[in-house]
Amino acid sequence: MNTKNKVSTFTLFKSIFQFLDKEDRYFAIIGMIFASLSSAATIIGTYFTGKAITHFFLPTIGNPDSFDFNAFIIYSVEIGILFLLYAVFGFLQNKIFVNLSFKTAMRMRKISMEKLLKIPISYFDKQKTGDIISTLVNDINNFSNSVSMLMTQFFSGLTSIILTLIMMTFQSVVLMIVIVLLAILLFSVTIFMLKQARPALINLQNEFGNLNAYVEEMLTNAKVTQVLDRQESAQVKFNSIAHNIYSHALKGDFWQKIFDPWFIFSSNVIVLVTIVLGLVFKTNNWNVYGIDYTKVDYGMMVALISLIFGLTGNIQTILTGLFQVQLGVASATRVLKLTNLNVPVEQTVEIDINKIQGLIEFNNVSFKYNPDSAKYQIKNASFYAKPGQTIAIVGPTGAGKTTIINLLSKFYEYQEGQIKIDNIDLKTISKHDLRDIMAVVLQDSFLFNDTIFNNLKIAKPDATLEEVRHIAKMVSVDDIIMRMKDGYNTIVDNSDTSLSQGEKQLLAIARAILGNKKILVLDEATSNVDSNTEQIIQNTLQNVVMKNKTSIVIAHRLSTIKNADLILVVNDGKIIEKGNHRELMADKGYYWNLYTSQFN
Repeated sequence: MNTKNKVSTFTLFKSIFQFLDKEDRYFAIIGMIFASLSSAATIIGTYFTGKAITHFFLPTIGNPDSFDFNAFIIYSVEIGILFLLYAVFGFLQNKIFVNLSFKTAMRMRKISMEKLLKIPISYFDKQKTGDIISTLVNDINNFSNSVSMLMTQFFSGLTSIILTLIMMTFQSVVLMIVIVLLAILLFSVTIFMLKQARPALINLQNEFGNLNAYVEEMLTNAKVTQVLDRQESAQVKFNSIAHNIYSHALKGDFWQKIFDPWFIFSSNVIVLVTIVLGLVFKTNNWNVYGIDYTKVDYGMMVALISLIFGLTGNIQTILTGLFQVQLGVASATRVLKLTNLNVPVEQTVEIDINKIQGLIEFNNVSFKYNPDSAKYQIKNASFYAKPGQTIAIVGPTGAGKTTIINLLSKFYEYQEGQIKIDNIDLKTISKHDLRDIMAVVLQDSFLFNDTIFNNLKIAKPDATLEEVRHIAKMVSVDDIIMRMKDGYNTIVDNSDTSLSQGEKQLLAIARAILGNKKILVLDEATSNVDSNTEQIIQNTLQNVVMKNKTSIVIAHRLSTIKNADLILVVNDGKIIEKGNHRELMADKGYYWNLYTSQFN
């Protein structure tokens, strides 16, 4: 997945609200208020803790009897209430923000899947399946964790910093300015570390995507890898990806590991400078506290140092969060490419499905998979299929047969010419309406992870078991199903090894027949079926199913299409011959050569 366009941390902030509805945004504001109240409670509590030293403990030095125990208890309860409020508001803030982060992840997955289900098939020609899966699972998780980090730590940390600086001004404006300038100087190095870590983390996420894609490819084609004795080269490539992950992870982790000791050093330097300056100001009687310097006491210094620790602690929280957010930024770059996919809006017209007869027209249709390429997969294809006719398409491998089916099925948009169904431009027929008109059986049959019964009645959701069994018997698959442990309630999926490819094709054909559409498209739908079963299916199709339907058939065995009303001979993207079997055999052209070569 291309990730050249990087997402900034600011963009990450903005993108969060893209996935929150109006109610959630109100909760986000409430969460920010709770974060502010939590921060205010702990800062004020820290400030008054220092004051307690001044009011209750310093006067007792040399005069223990002056300690006011009752007043101290009241003061302590007030401070305790402040810290309790800090905990309560902090809990409420975390509860709201964690919930919002999970909602964000959920909506991102929903939006991503919605886009992927609607995006043109051509998108998947350019993307690796494993990389897309990695984005849907890993990257969205990283993004969600970053959202949670930003919401729970950033807002409360920022509020605490602002309130701490305000409280420090009550102690000493001069010291506050010195501390801020020193903090900016020291922590600018941390920002440099963040910038160094980001490219490594972005590359790390890309490599995880490559790893998922490669593992998915290897596991899916494990048999091919072993048959071609490619285990060693496959391992070499895997090792290369694993090494890249190690390298990028090491670089990103290097800057993260430097961060903690550097920050501790910076914080201690600030505290040390504050203490030294405080002593210098006190020793030289410099009034930098906004009050009479003779009133400056240890309680004030304790409060000031506590505020400094609070300030540096909150800065550390934010910067640590930003370090971890870099992983989310790297993932956001990939996630937003999915959620921002541009799904073309269909410019369609309303059609009455029940009035469709099944007339198909191709008028000088040209198409190429790569718009920038000079090579056309289909060039100036023209043919006419009357309602109820059977059209067979034959030709060598790579001639363009399946491409014609892909265009008719709207898997791809043709660049030139026009395709019509019942004189309606195919481009103006919605994909939803087209699926109600046309049933397609592809060479690679797919079964969903469900019962056989539910797999078959996808084409007709209200079908009864009796209807489904009737169709299954027509294509000789009922006996196969009934031999299974749970019959039609047997759970299967596309990777089920208990079903052969031929049996999966029979189920796909049964599913298409059950749908009873006006147009039936078979793309080498019986290529994995034995000759006897294929003949039974062909007789059923020709004598029962195809009556009153327009059928487009790509055949592996030419003997099965001898009775087609029209045979299109395709080679190098062009229709080079047309006619029925008898006419084409009489011409002794390309079709004659194909046919005789199969039987001789």
